[in-house]
Amino acid sequence: MKVEKEKLQLKPFTLTPQGSGGIVTLNGRDQSFQLSQLQYSYLDVLKNGLSIEGLVQFFLGQGWLVNFRELYALIQFLVTERVIVNQTVLDYFRRALKDDVPMVFSSITQMTGASTQANPADLPFFRSLDPALAKYLLKGAIHYQVPAQIRLTHAGQTDRDLFIITKGQASVYKVIDANRRQLVATLGAGSLFGERGFLLNQPRNADIITTMPSEVLRVPHLSEFDQLIKTDRAQSLQHRFWVMHALLSSAIFKELPTDTLDSLIFAGRLVQAPANQLLFQEGQRGNTCYILVQGSVVISKQGQAINVLDQGSCFGEISLLVSGGVRTASVSTQRDSVLLEIQQNDFYKILSQNLILAKEIETLAASRLQKDATRK
Repeated sequence: MKVEKEKLQLKPFTLTPQGSGGIVTLNGRDQSFQLSQLQYSYLDVLKNGLSIEGLVQFFLGQGWLVNFRELYALIQFLVTERVIVNQTVLDYFRRALKDDVPMVFSSITQMTGASTQANPADLPFFRSLDPALAKYLLKGAIHYQVPAQIRLTHAGQTDRDLFIITKGQASVYKVIDANRRQLVATLGAGSLFGERGFLLNQPRNADIITTMPSEVLRVPHLSEFDQLIKTDRAQSLQHRFWVMHALLSSAIFKELPTDTLDSLIFAGRLVQAPANQLLFQEGQRGNTCYILVQGSVVISKQGQAINVLDQGSCFGEISLLVSGGVRTASVSTQRDSVLLEIQQNDFYKILSQNLILAKEIETLAASRLQKDATRK
C-alpha cells in the first residue's frame, strides 16, 4: 500500500490564522510553528483524517491545484515533529530525509529461483500486449523469494532483464554519489521496473532495494526481442516502445518509477496532429499536458519562437503545476506529430500517489518556467 493512500492520524493540535498563513500549536507541548498560507490550508484539511492522495483530490475537486513543494514541506514538518501517528508514513518519509540507505549484503543474482508459467493477464505491461506475444516474452521467467534489504538492480548497470513485484515492497533510490542515495519512491505488489533496459537497452537509473520479504518475477531479455520490437507482428509492443522512449527521454518524467509510467501511458490517449497545427495558445486556461511521442513542436511567447521540442519532450505541464492553470506559451506542431495527451485529473492522481517525485517534478517545472522567461 502506498503511504500516500493511507489516512493520516495526527496528534492533537490547534490552528490559529495569522497574517497570510497561520500558527499551529501542538497540544501538550509548549511549541508553536508558523505555517505558510498553503500549508495552513492543507493541514486544516488533513486534520479530518484524509490521506495525502485524498487531500490532492479534494482540492482538485474544488478547482484548486495543489503546490506539491508546499505539501511536501508540511509533511516533512509533521514527520519531524512526530505529529503524524502512522508508523508506516513516519518510516517512509524519514527514509526520504536521509541521503543513504543500509548496507546491502546480497543481490538477486546470488539467489535461487524457480521457472514459472506466468499469466500475462495478471501482469502490468504484458496485459496490454497481444496474448501470444506476451506469452512469448515471458518464456524463461523466474520467480524469486527475496528477503528484505536485497538490491534488485544497480544504477548504471546495463543488464536488460525486467522485474515485477508480485508480493511485498521495494524502494527506489536515486544515486547521488558513491556514498549517498536518495529515496524517491516505493513500489508495491504489481509494480514493474526495468523497461528502459528491456525495451531500449538503456542503463539502470536507480537502485531498487526490497524493504520487506518479497516475491519477484524476473523476465530475462533475449537477443531476438530487439528484432521483434521492429516487426509488424509486434505492433502493440512497438507502440509501447515509442511511448516509453518518449517518456524516458523527458526531463520531467524520466525519474518516475516504471509502474507510474505504466499508469501515465494508460491514463493518456494518443492523438495525431498535422504540421503547423496550433495545440494551445499563450494565456489560455489549460487542463492537459502532452508527451511528444513523434515529431516536433515550436514554443512561442508573444508571437516569438523561443524553443523547438523533439521526441520525448513534455509540454503543458507548467500550467498544471506552477502557473495556476494558465498556458505560459503557445505551442504549434512543426511537422506531423504523435502526442500522448494526459488530462489534469489523471496527471494529479498519479502525482498524488508519489509525493516525493511530485515535489521533484514541480521543482523541475518551475525551473523550466524560469528558463523560458529569460530565453530570447
